[in-house]
Amino acid sequence: MQRKKEVQANGLEKKRRSILCPKCGHRLLDASVNTKAQLVTPTKNCNPDFVIKCRHCSSEIGVIKTE
Repeated sequence: MQRKKEVQANGLEKKRRSILCPKCGHRLLDASVNTKAQLVTPTKNCNPDFVIKCRHCSSEIGVIKTE
């Protein structure tokens, strides 16, 4: 099992980007650089792949993976 410092030193943080909440601007999740995602408001007509609740503003954000 690797230690926390060893995991951080392997370069994974360079291969991901932060996706920000569209309402408050705080970090919502991390994704791979090559991943394309669309953020939507979940409704009855729209079925997102994932639904995430922002820790800062408590709004529900739908994530649709486009690729």
